[in-house]
Amino acid sequence: MREMIPMGKKFSFKKKMLIVLGTVFFITAAVLGSIKLYRIHLRDQSGILLAFDDYNEGTWRQAMELFDKYDVNVTFFINAYEPTDFCYDAIERGHEIAFHGAVHENMTDLSEQEVYDIAISPIEVFKENGIELTTFAYPGGAHNDALDEMLLPHYNILRGAWYKEIHPKCDLRHGFIEAMPIDNYYYPTQESFETAIDSVLNEVSQTKGVVVCLYSHSVDDGGDWCIAWDKLEYLLKKAQEMNLQFYTFKELEEN
Repeated sequence: MREMIPMGKKFSFKKKMLIVLGTVFFITAAVLGSIKLYRIHLRDQSGILLAFDDYNEGTWRQAMELFDKYDVNVTFFINAYEPTDFCYDAIERGHEIAFHGAVHENMTDLSEQEVYDIAISPIEVFKENGIELTTFAYPGGAHNDALDEMLLPHYNILRGAWYKEIHPKCDLRHGFIEAMPIDNYYYPTQESFETAIDSVLNEVSQTKGVVVCLYSHSVDDGGDWCIAWDKLEYLLKKAQEMNLQFYTFKELEEN
């Protein structure tokens, strides 16, 4: 004979189940809400694309400790016919390897075949060795519409030089963008550098979901085409204080 469950116990069981289901519902809603808010935060967070051009392995390696200190990933635009040990080491540490041509040439002076040989053909060589090149920086910033049309089928982003532009992050998926130089040549004193960087970072921080691309070549206290150590650390520290994120080009291309 089936045992009869007293009405009080039935209601008690149902009440417990409703409490459990309600709790699960609110926890799920809270988790989904947190994920949505986090995604909005990521979408709206502004930041910096920090790049280094040419091939200066010695000082680039020395700067790795500073990048680690501030949890910064950068993009190295290299001149090389094939990957080097530095390329793999940089990728292992979270940085991006992008391309600056097999050799450093003003590409507006080259024939189509020469452009193909130094900017397109090496893509396959790098790919065969485990590195996908998706971003290209014109040597010296020299380019024209014909070059852009030739290269864009092979790269997601083409990068220029000389100009400061604030870009919505969604623009970093395909097309051409400008970049602002931060070499010692343009800012010979620490004071002039800090004034310029403060202005740029303030502008970026006041707009949601934008980035600015800044580039140098080497890291050195002497010389024109490099950024001094104190200047580099000032940039990294100031950006951290302003809660600005450092991105790689590939990161924004994929998200």
